[in-house]
Amino acid sequence: MKVFALPDGDVAASVLTCWQDNPYDVMYTIGGAPEGVISACAVKALGGDMQAELIDFCQAKGDYTENRQIAEQERKRCKAMGVDVNRVYSLDELVRGNDILFSATGVTGGELVNGIQQTANGMRTQTLLIGGADQTCNIIDSLH
Repeated sequence: MKVFALPDGDVAASVLTCWQDNPYDVMYTIGGAPEGVISACAVKALGGDMQAELIDFCQAKGDYTENRQIAEQERKRCKAMGVDVNRVYSLDELVRGNDILFSATGVTGGELVNGIQQTANGMRTQTLLIGGADQTCNIIDSLH
């Protein structure tokens, strides 16, 4: 078994766990809620599975005076939205349907897509599109 430490790139790593022929099978991370929802969309569109637990700022960053104020604001927002802090959510609770379109365009190069490249004819970008309804993956090369 190999363990990789990822300083950033939660969403990309989530996608990679769903692709065949890569060294990643399981991922455990503490990341932001937006990244968790984006990851959930990609994972579900690819037929994978995941769970997520929403934790407050103190739990993620440490129980300090300044963090307690942020954590209290977060808890109030969550309560107002009907979201339970410290509850483990299933993939189907995070993403209710299959009508999903995940799109990621590379700015810097990574394992999913190439970064922006300057050519004689303009700028070249690469975009990954994942469709949830039919579980398709497409790489689109564009020249701008």
